Amino acid sequence: MSKESFIKIVVGLIFIFFIIFGVCAYKKIKSGNNESNKSAKQITEYILNINSYKAEIEVTINSNKNVNKYLLKQEYNSNNDAKQTVIKPENIEGVEVIYKDGDMIINNSKMNLSKIYNNYPYLSDNVLWLSSFVEKYREQNENAKVYEQDNNVVIEVKLQDNAYLAIEKLYLEKGTGKPKKMEVIDNNKNTIVYILYKEIDIKK
Repeated sequence: MSKESFIKIVVGLIFIFFIIFGVCAYKKIKSGNNESNKSAKQITEYILNINSYKAEIEVTINSNKNVNKYLLKQEYNSNNDAKQTVIKPENIEGVEVIYKDGDMIINNSKMNLSKIYNNYPYLSDNVLWLSSFVEKYREQNENAKVYEQDNNVVIEVKLQDNAYLAIEKLYLEKGTGKPKKMEVIDNNKNTIVYILYKEIDIKK
């Protein structure tokens, strides 16, 4: 399998609901600790203790031939219930992916379509979710890299069992611990998925 084919498959899985429906294709963190100078250790501990969050994210997916952009709204809580809604592009606006009680539900209100996948186990593998990154960081913990870069604390985790996508990086504002952006990088150090947190509201 070529690298380009693999990337297409990964993108297809990430946006599986787009395929199913035939689509071609700041708020400040509300935490109990608002010090202006959190240490890298405090920030990583803060991220590990996320209970739920709401976010608006801009997602850019790069392949060898195309660049696709999406504006998404996400909601997640600690019992692994989650909801993702497409804001842009307009042709798929309102498409929802809901994870609840172990199932994945895909709704397209414009086309009056709904699809349920029972016992869907892959939310933790989806690189679009902050909760997925946190789970990987918990699993790797001492092997993950944490360092400061400019005014950010950067956490790096390895994407295991993946032939082409190597690293996932989360950039956190040094002063507040607020997530700013996330990158998924391939073995050639190219950014395949870029996530910009336009708004995020985190609860611990």
